[in-house]
Amino acid sequence: MKRLSRSRKVFYRLLHIKPSPLRQGKNGPYIFIHINKTAGTSIGRAIGLPVKDHLTAKEIIAKIGEDKWQEAYKFTLVRNPWDKVVSLYEYRRKKDKNRIATQNVSFADWVKMTHGSGRDTRYYDNPKSFQPQVEWLKDTNGSVSIDFVGQFESINESFNHVKTVIGLDAELPHLNASRRAGYRSYYDDETRELVERWYSEDIERFGYAF
Repeated sequence: MKRLSRSRKVFYRLLHIKPSPLRQGKNGPYIFIHINKTAGTSIGRAIGLPVKDHLTAKEIIAKIGEDKWQEAYKFTLVRNPWDKVVSLYEYRRKKDKNRIATQNVSFADWVKMTHGSGRDTRYYDNPKSFQPQVEWLKDTNGSVSIDFVGQFESINESFNHVKTVIGLDAELPHLNASRRAGYRSYYDDETRELVERWYSEDIERFGYAF
Protein backbone atom coordinates (compact mmCIF):
# COMPACT_ATOMS: atom_id res chain seq x y z
CA MET A 1 0.00 0.00 0.00
CA LYS A 2 2.77 2.44 0.97
CA ARG A 3 4.87 1.42 -2.06
CA LEU A 4 1.89 1.92 -4.37
CA SER A 5 1.17 5.37 -2.95
CA ARG A 6 4.83 6.37 -3.34
CA SER A 7 4.92 5.14 -6.95
CA ARG A 8 1.74 7.04 -7.71
CA LYS A 9 3.22 10.28 -6.37
CA VAL A 10 6.36 9.83 -8.52
CA PHE A 11 4.19 9.20 -11.56
CA TYR A 12 2.18 12.36 -10.96
CA ARG A 13 5.34 14.42 -10.49
CA LEU A 14 6.88 13.16 -13.73
CA LEU A 15 3.77 14.13 -15.66
CA HIS A 16 3.42 17.43 -13.77
CA ILE A 17 -0.08 16.37 -12.79
CA LYS A 18 -1.57 17.07 -9.39
CA PRO A 19 -3.69 14.22 -8.01
CA SER A 20 -7.37 15.02 -7.75
CA PRO A 21 -8.63 15.95 -4.28
CA LEU A 22 -11.52 13.58 -5.05
CA ARG A 23 -10.47 10.08 -3.95
CA GLN A 24 -12.23 6.77 -4.48
CA GLY A 25 -12.70 4.50 -1.49
CA LYS A 26 -14.29 1.07 -1.21
CA ASN A 27 -17.51 2.69 -0.08
CA GLY A 28 -17.55 5.58 -2.55
CA PRO A 29 -15.80 8.88 -3.32
CA TYR A 30 -14.38 11.01 -0.54
CA ILE A 31 -12.62 14.35 -0.04
CA PHE A 32 -10.22 15.37 2.69
CA ILE A 33 -9.90 19.10 3.35
CA HIS A 34 -6.38 19.61 4.68
CA ILE A 35 -6.30 22.66 6.94
CA ASN A 36 -2.78 23.75 7.75
CA LYS A 37 -1.23 22.82 11.14
CA THR A 38 -3.88 20.25 12.04
CA ALA A 39 -1.76 17.10 11.48
CA GLY A 40 -3.38 16.76 8.08
CA THR A 41 -0.03 15.73 6.63
CA SER A 42 -0.36 12.39 8.39
CA ILE A 43 -3.88 11.92 7.05
CA GLY A 44 -2.72 12.90 3.56
CA ARG A 45 0.07 10.33 3.64
CA ALA A 46 -2.34 7.64 4.79
CA ILE A 47 -4.70 8.25 1.86
CA GLY A 48 -1.99 8.99 -0.73
CA LEU A 49 -2.51 12.72 -1.14
CA PRO A 50 0.39 15.20 -1.56
CA VAL A 51 1.21 16.55 1.88
CA LYS A 52 1.26 20.19 0.78
CA ASP A 53 -2.13 20.26 -0.93
CA HIS A 54 -3.98 22.77 1.24
CA LEU A 55 -7.19 23.38 -0.71
CA THR A 56 -10.30 25.06 0.65
CA ALA A 57 -13.78 23.76 -0.08
CA LYS A 58 -14.27 26.48 -2.69
CA GLU A 59 -10.99 25.57 -4.41
CA ILE A 60 -11.92 21.90 -4.47
CA ILE A 61 -15.36 22.65 -5.92
CA ALA A 62 -13.70 24.73 -8.64
CA LYS A 63 -11.50 21.73 -9.51
CA ILE A 64 -14.03 18.91 -9.49
CA GLY A 65 -17.41 20.59 -9.93
CA GLU A 66 -20.44 20.98 -7.69
CA ASP A 67 -22.01 17.60 -8.54
CA LYS A 68 -18.97 15.55 -7.52
CA TRP A 69 -18.56 17.68 -4.41
CA GLN A 70 -22.12 16.90 -3.35
CA GLU A 71 -21.73 13.17 -4.02
CA ALA A 72 -18.52 12.72 -2.02
CA TYR A 73 -18.07 12.04 1.68
CA LYS A 74 -16.22 15.07 3.03
CA PHE A 75 -14.10 15.20 6.15
CA THR A 76 -11.49 17.38 7.82
CA LEU A 77 -9.52 17.92 11.03
CA VAL A 78 -9.61 21.07 13.16
CA ARG A 79 -7.46 22.17 16.09
CA ASN A 80 -7.72 24.36 19.16
CA PRO A 81 -7.01 27.83 17.68
CA TRP A 82 -4.66 28.92 20.48
CA ASP A 83 -2.62 25.74 20.03
CA LYS A 84 -2.73 26.05 16.23
CA VAL A 85 -1.33 29.59 16.33
CA VAL A 86 1.56 28.46 18.54
CA SER A 87 2.26 25.57 16.17
CA LEU A 88 2.36 27.93 13.18
CA TYR A 89 4.70 30.32 14.98
CA GLU A 90 7.07 27.53 16.03
CA TYR A 91 7.07 26.06 12.52
CA ARG A 92 7.98 29.41 11.00
CA ARG A 93 10.58 30.05 13.66
CA LYS A 94 12.19 26.67 13.02
CA LYS A 95 12.34 27.43 9.28
CA ASP A 96 13.42 31.03 10.05
CA LYS A 97 10.67 32.16 7.72
CA ASN A 98 10.66 35.95 7.35
CA ARG A 99 13.76 35.85 9.59
CA ILE A 100 11.66 35.28 12.69
CA ALA A 101 14.45 33.36 14.41
CA THR A 102 17.30 35.53 13.11
CA GLN A 103 15.59 38.69 14.34
CA ASN A 104 14.38 36.99 17.53
CA VAL A 105 10.74 37.95 16.95
CA SER A 106 8.83 37.02 20.09
CA PHE A 107 5.55 35.12 20.00
CA ALA A 108 3.68 38.10 21.45
CA ASP A 109 5.03 40.49 18.80
CA TRP A 110 4.36 38.00 16.02
CA VAL A 111 0.74 37.49 17.11
CA LYS A 112 0.19 41.25 17.19
CA MET A 113 1.69 41.62 13.71
CA THR A 114 -0.37 38.77 12.24
CA HIS A 115 -3.64 38.82 14.20
CA GLY A 116 -3.80 42.42 15.40
CA SER A 117 -5.35 45.46 13.74
CA GLY A 118 -2.04 46.68 12.30
CA ARG A 119 -0.93 43.58 10.41
CA ASP A 120 2.62 43.54 9.08
CA THR A 121 2.77 41.97 5.62
CA ARG A 122 6.31 40.73 6.26
CA TYR A 123 4.79 38.20 8.65
CA TYR A 124 1.17 38.16 7.52
CA ASP A 125 2.43 36.97 4.14
CA ASN A 126 -0.06 34.20 3.37
CA PRO A 127 -3.59 35.07 4.51
CA LYS A 128 -4.78 31.53 3.82
CA SER A 129 -2.47 30.20 6.55
CA PHE A 130 -4.06 32.52 9.10
CA GLN A 131 -7.72 32.34 8.13
CA PRO A 132 -10.20 30.78 10.57
CA GLN A 133 -10.60 27.06 10.05
CA VAL A 134 -14.30 27.37 9.32
CA GLU A 135 -13.42 29.49 6.26
CA TRP A 136 -11.64 26.47 4.77
CA LEU A 137 -14.91 24.56 4.96
CA LYS A 138 -17.39 27.03 3.47
CA ASP A 139 -18.73 26.21 0.02
CA THR A 140 -19.63 28.67 -2.73
CA ASN A 141 -22.82 29.57 -0.85
CA GLY A 142 -20.97 30.24 2.38
CA SER A 143 -22.38 27.09 3.98
CA VAL A 144 -20.47 24.35 5.80
CA SER A 145 -21.58 20.97 4.47
CA ILE A 146 -18.83 18.71 5.79
CA ASP A 147 -19.88 15.19 6.77
CA PHE A 148 -17.33 14.75 9.54
CA VAL A 149 -15.17 17.25 11.42
CA GLY A 150 -12.55 15.42 13.45
CA GLN A 151 -10.29 17.04 15.99
CA PHE A 152 -6.52 17.11 16.22
CA GLU A 153 -6.83 16.43 19.93
CA SER A 154 -8.40 13.02 19.20
CA ILE A 155 -6.82 12.31 15.82
CA ASN A 156 -6.62 8.53 16.19
CA GLU A 157 -10.31 8.20 17.04
CA SER A 158 -11.21 10.60 14.24
CA PHE A 159 -9.14 8.69 11.67
CA ASN A 160 -10.54 5.33 12.76
CA HIS A 161 -14.06 6.69 12.27
CA VAL A 162 -13.21 7.95 8.78
CA LYS A 163 -11.53 4.65 7.84
CA THR A 164 -14.70 2.77 8.69
CA VAL A 165 -16.95 5.10 6.73
CA ILE A 166 -14.91 5.22 3.51
CA GLY A 167 -13.62 1.64 3.66
CA LEU A 168 -9.95 2.55 3.86
CA ASP A 169 -7.28 -0.01 4.71
CA ALA A 170 -4.47 2.21 5.97
CA GLU A 171 -2.69 3.14 9.15
CA LEU A 172 -2.01 6.63 10.44
CA PRO A 173 1.73 7.42 10.40
CA HIS A 174 3.24 7.91 13.84
CA LEU A 175 3.02 11.49 15.06
CA ASN A 176 6.10 12.83 16.78
CA ALA A 177 5.21 14.33 20.13
CA SER A 178 5.98 18.02 20.38
CA ARG A 179 8.75 18.94 22.79
CA ARG A 180 7.63 22.51 23.23
CA ALA A 181 5.89 23.85 26.30
CA GLY A 182 2.10 23.76 26.50
CA TYR A 183 0.46 26.41 24.32
CA ARG A 184 -1.05 28.30 27.27
CA SER A 185 2.42 29.28 28.48
CA TYR A 186 2.98 31.34 25.31
CA TYR A 187 0.12 33.73 25.95
CA ASP A 188 -0.53 36.87 27.92
CA ASP A 189 -3.97 38.45 28.24
CA GLU A 190 -3.57 40.58 25.11
CA THR A 191 -2.46 37.82 22.75
CA ARG A 192 -5.03 35.42 24.16
CA GLU A 193 -7.79 37.90 23.37
CA LEU A 194 -6.42 38.64 19.89
CA VAL A 195 -6.56 34.97 18.97
CA GLU A 196 -9.98 34.59 20.59
CA ARG A 197 -11.42 37.42 18.47
CA TRP A 198 -9.74 36.24 15.28
CA TYR A 199 -10.96 32.65 15.58
CA SER A 200 -14.24 33.35 17.38
CA GLU A 201 -16.29 31.36 14.85
CA ASP A 202 -13.98 28.35 15.20
CA ILE A 203 -14.16 28.51 18.98
CA GLU A 204 -17.95 28.63 18.99
CA ARG A 205 -18.60 26.11 16.21
CA PHE A 206 -16.06 23.49 17.31
CA GLY A 207 -16.42 23.96 21.06
CA TYR A 208 -12.91 25.06 21.94
CA ALA A 209 -11.75 26.92 25.03
CA PHE A 210 -8.42 28.32 26.14
